[in-house]
Amino acid sequence: MITKRAGIGIGLSAALALAAAPALADGGGAVPAAPPDAPPVVAPGAPVVELVLTGAAGDLAAVRKALESQALSAFTLRFRTAPRFDATALFATRAVPGVALSCWIDLSDPRRAALYFTDPVADRFLVRSIELSGRFDELDRESVAQVVELSLRSLREGARSSLDREQARALILREAPPPEPPAGAPAPAAAAAPRRALELGAFYGVTAHSAEVGLTHGPGVRVALGASWGWHRLAVDARFQYQFERRYEEPRIGLDLRTMTLRADASWLHAVAPGVTSLELGARLGAGVDRVDATPRPGSDGAAAFVPAGASASYALVLAAGLVARLPLTRELSMFTELFVDLDPARVRYDLALEQGTETVLARYRFRPGLLLGVEL
Repeated sequence: MITKRAGIGIGLSAALALAAAPALADGGGAVPAAPPDAPPVVAPGAPVVELVLTGAAGDLAAVRKALESQALSAFTLRFRTAPRFDATALFATRAVPGVALSCWIDLSDPRRAALYFTDPVADRFLVRSIELSGRFDELDRESVAQVVELSLRSLREGARSSLDREQARALILREAPPPEPPAGAPAPAAAAAPRRALELGAFYGVTAHSAEVGLTHGPGVRVALGASWGWHRLAVDARFQYQFERRYEEPRIGLDLRTMTLRADASWLHAVAPGVTSLELGARLGAGVDRVDATPRPGSDGAAAFVPAGASASYALVLAAGLVARLPLTRELSMFTELFVDLDPARVRYDLALEQGTETVLARYRFRPGLLLGVEL
């Protein structure tokens, strides 16, 4: 394909001499015949050139005026419009009565004009591409008109640079956009970016603990096994988190608390806009166990009645649910975040043994909201 920006020297004097042609009528649907108010520009005895224009109506009117003003006296111009370039129509073998050459001028891209030329039976082709300014100014119009003139003359004279059907098909069909679906037909769904079955991730999470301690937090790891179809993905995963030590203290006693959490979950994700960088949203349900190591410490007043005790471990069943968002950063790396809540079916509390009985000094929330952020491979 030849890419060029033609000058404005050729045809400028002729442009001043000729009168402006009628405005270009809009086209729609399949390629329509020229409207009655836009008759061909006739040069008596000259071969007829059929020009099919696609793009913005204002640009098409401007390029038609430029073509009629150029030194194309060797041809009779017949104009038609189309909603888009149709490569199939270009390659259709036909012999239109009286038409010597055909040309498609595609101005759908404001930065590029694509020109396709063929003989009456679609055996020989020329393909041209012209860089535009994006404004379709006078220089753009003159460039298109000059390339059209030179290419028509070249094809008319049987230029050696022309392409045969197979060469042109390989070039044009590779660059032409896919055909639009019929009116009213749903657009084809894009396939979601492929996902590997095994996923490994690392995260950092924060969870509400109790009124006395506030928040617990720490790093964790995640291993998931999933399957995708279309825009959806189901996965089962296991995650482990270590929550850093938190200390609670009152005048009579203190506690050092360390928590390790283990969860088994099932999650569902839906791709909002499938692709390599498609955002996925979904939900997670699961259950697991919290192991809490509690080590008693003397209270803030250093009470002499405190009896040292060793650390003790307790286990609590936990139910979990969350809303998940996942955003691929590359084909191999993704970021995910989750807003979740943990539920303790049984209340977890820590009691102080006194001579007259026990007294609760710390009670964990039964509903504990949390947030985590992580990356995965």
